[in-house]
This record gives sequence, C-alpha cells and structure tokens, in this order.
Amino acid sequence: MKKLCCAAAIAVVLSGCTPLPTKSLAPESTLQGKHVVLSHYAKPDFAAMTTGKALFGMIGGFAMVSAGNQMVKNENIDDPAIEISQRLASDMAARHASTVLPVSDTVATDDNPSSLVKTYPGADVILDVRTMYWMYSYYPNKWSKYRVMYAARVRLIDGKTGALLAQQMCNVEPTDPENAPTHDALRADHAALVKQFLHKAADTCVSDVEQQALRV
Repeated sequence: MKKLCCAAAIAVVLSGCTPLPTKSLAPESTLQGKHVVLSHYAKPDFAAMTTGKALFGMIGGFAMVSAGNQMVKNENIDDPAIEISQRLASDMAARHASTVLPVSDTVATDDNPSSLVKTYPGADVILDVRTMYWMYSYYPNKWSKYRVMYAARVRLIDGKTGALLAQQMCNVEPTDPENAPTHDALRADHAALVKQFLHKAADTCVSDVEQQALRV
C-alpha cells in the first residue's frame, strides 16, 4: 500500500505541488529563551524517474520508488529535513538565546500539530520540518538531461497549545536543461551530484524560511 501511494504521488509532484500560504512569525511573538524541540519523521521515499520506467505506468512507478530508495540506502543519502531543522534551530538559538532540547529518538507518525504536542512534550516550541517530496527526473523537453527536485514544509508550532506560529513551503526545482547532467553523471561517484543538489536545496530552504517566516 505504501508503494502504491508513493507511485501515485509521483504524478502529483510532476503536476505541481499545491502552494502552502506562508505565515510569518507575528511581530509580538518572541522566541527569547524558549525551549525548542525538533520533530523527526521516518525517511521518505525517493522516486528515481527515468524515461524507461516512465513508460510502464503504475508498475514503472513502483520501480522508480524502489530504485530511488535503493540509491538513498546504498549511497547513504540523508533526508535534507534533518539539515534544515538543525541549522534553523542553531540560528534561532544564536539570535534568540533559545535552548534547543536534545534530539528525540521518537519518530512522529502524525504531523497534526495536536499530535506533535503529545509526541514531543515539554517544549515551548516545536520546530517541525518535513520533506514533502524528493526525487530526480528527466526534463520533459530534453530527455537526456536530469534534475533533482525537492520540497519541504517548515512549521513553528506552540509546544503547549499546538497553535501554528509560522509556516512556509520550500520548493526547489532547477529549470535549466542545457546545463543539467545526464543520468549517468547524476549517479556517478556515489551520487555526488544528487547529494550536492540536496545540500544546496537545504541552503535555499534555510535562507528563505528565515527571511520570510521565522524572522531570524
């Protein structure tokens, strides 16, 4: 069932992700001296979309997810949400003298704010960063060239009430097929280019979220 959902989700990704309205931290809100906890989710499925697999519909969708997950495992590719949340928390601590609580081993199974409050008790604020999708695909107008796409949702949630304090969707997607790598180049050297892009995507997310939503 999980693979079925993931394969179906590929079509949604390629048709565009539904925009999530940005909610900036209210001017009167303060993070000064707050205790912050970072949420943690299971590593999401990665879809590796190639021209060959795309020709086989849902079966091809299963193959994309299987190949992507195998690459992530074999090449030790981390979920960018981890880097994003750690860097945001570090910057919040530096600017607002917030205290970042030790990372919990508890994996959130429900991203509803009221559920997160129960999953991560004892914090003033929950920094909730979740990867919504990560994948690579060929360019529709240049099948020999590939791009890595990434999207994450970042939320700041009141740790006592579950109220949404701030949120932003980060969506990073290259649009220049002329300077894009081939599939072989993308996967070469232990998927070095995939890792490089995901790191740059994390950079972009941190910068955008801090400027537009968290006012860090």
